[in-house]
This record gives sequence, C-alpha cells and structure tokens, in this order.
Amino acid sequence: MGVHPILFELPGLGTYNSYGMLILIAGLIIGPGLYWDMRRRGIEWLMLLDFYIVLVAGCWVGGRLVDIVTRPTFFLSDPARLLDINEGFIFYGSVLGVFVGFIWLARRYRRPLGEICDLLATWMAFSHAIGRLGCWFAGCCYGSPVVEPTGLAAHFPKGSVAYAEGMVAHAGDTTVGLHPVQLFESSALLCLFIGLLTLRLRRGLEQPWTQAARWAVGYGVVRMVTEVFRGDQSRGYLVTFEWPGLMDMFNLPASQPVLLSTSQAIGLALIGLGSWALWRRRGQADSP
Repeated sequence: MGVHPILFELPGLGTYNSYGMLILIAGLIIGPGLYWDMRRRGIEWLMLLDFYIVLVAGCWVGGRLVDIVTRPTFFLSDPARLLDINEGFIFYGSVLGVFVGFIWLARRYRRPLGEICDLLATWMAFSHAIGRLGCWFAGCCYGSPVVEPTGLAAHFPKGSVAYAEGMVAHAGDTTVGLHPVQLFESSALLCLFIGLLTLRLRRGLEQPWTQAARWAVGYGVVRMVTEVFRGDQSRGYLVTFEWPGLMDMFNLPASQPVLLSTSQAIGLALIGLGSWALWRRRGQADSP
C-alpha cells in the first residue's frame, strides 16, 4: 500500500496538499449535522457562524501551540511554518483550544457550556475520522514497522512525513512496511460516531455533558489502543512498560513499549473524567 501527500493538482492553480484539504473538508462536512442539532435544541442559527469561528480559531491556536511546545526547535528554525496550514497540529491541543472558545460561546449566547460541548461531541468523531485520512495521505502520525511483511503494510514515499523524518528505515524510494495506524484510528472513530449518533437519535436531548462524556470515554479507549501501533515518538513516554508477547502477536517490534505514552495518559484521563460525568448524570436522572 502506498500513499501520496498531494491530493490533487489544478492547471494554473498549483497543487493541493492532502493534509490541509482533508482537514478543511472534515470541518465543513459536519455543518449540516450541527445545524440540525442546533434547531432541535432551539439555538438560533446565527450561532453556527460563531461556532465555526471558534472551531477554526481553537483548532489552529490550540493545536499549533501544543505542537510548538513539543517541537520548539523545528519552528524556531523557520518561523514561517507557524502559519503554514500544512504543518502538523496536536489534536489534544485543538480540543483544549476549542473548549476555551466554547466558554466564550456559552457566555455570549447564554447557553449551558455542557450543551455546547454535547453539540460538537456527536459530530466531532466523524470529522476527526476524515482528518485522520489527511494524516494517512501526508504520512504523519505513522505506525510502527511491520515485523513480518504482509499485504497490509503501508509504504510511504518520498515527500511524506514518515519518509522525510528519517525515524524509520527506508526501502528504496519508500519506507519499510508500517502499520497503517491512521486507518485503524479513522475506522474506530467512524464506529464511535455511529454509536454517538444512534444514541442522539434514539434518546433525544439529554442532560448537559452526557454526550460529551460518552465521546470522552470512547475516544480515550480508541487512543489507548491505537497508540500501541504508533511508530513516531513525538508524544514521548511517561512510563515504559514492555510486553514482547503482545507485540509479537500483533506483528510489532518486541522492544516497543505498550504503555504509557503522553497521549495514552491523556486518554486515561478522558476515560476517567467521562465515566465520572456519566455516573453523575445517571444519578441525577434517577433522583426524584
């Protein structure tokens, strides 16, 4: 399997980067769903415009700031990369940036903060699934080497992040076979979206923070699992725990840690926080 970082090219208009274009598509495609959900909640449609302003600004500022913190020398060497949409973003940073924007949005429209978070939670998993396809085409957030060559291995070409970083071995004009972890996560996020949307349709409007809590638990589990297959070491490990037998079962390098990357630690925090919120919501629903 091979991918290419250029999505398409238009004569006279240049090339269009896969990562940036798919991130843009991911944000726009959930617009109708957000509008439908807002109408069901009695929220004026004008809020959708501010909602998108918060999404764009929060994702950009939060995601880029956290990326700068984790790779300061990369941006200091070429400050122009700060404004390049094709450079990477840290998803957890984007979530934090959007959450800060939602605080302003809740005050501006006098709506519960939990309701606004619930509004995005249903559709964010679908948008994120498309965004991960952007990572796939760009070759970033790549997987670990496949120990036993199989037809499912991804070989990233020159021009991709995986090839250019030099962190994995090359096999001619491509990398060695890597686990397609971007596709693993995209598929898992699509399943999470289907589950959240089903609950939204069947149960209607619920107490604030309920849907956001479900997303937190679901995405925390997704990230805990997919991190095992990640090959880039940009996240770092807080604690290293190796399990060679499990790695061998999944065709992964035996020396690669199973736990605990920074992203897995945040995933655990999301699972705990989401579980606590759901427990609180259930207790309130059972009260007379």
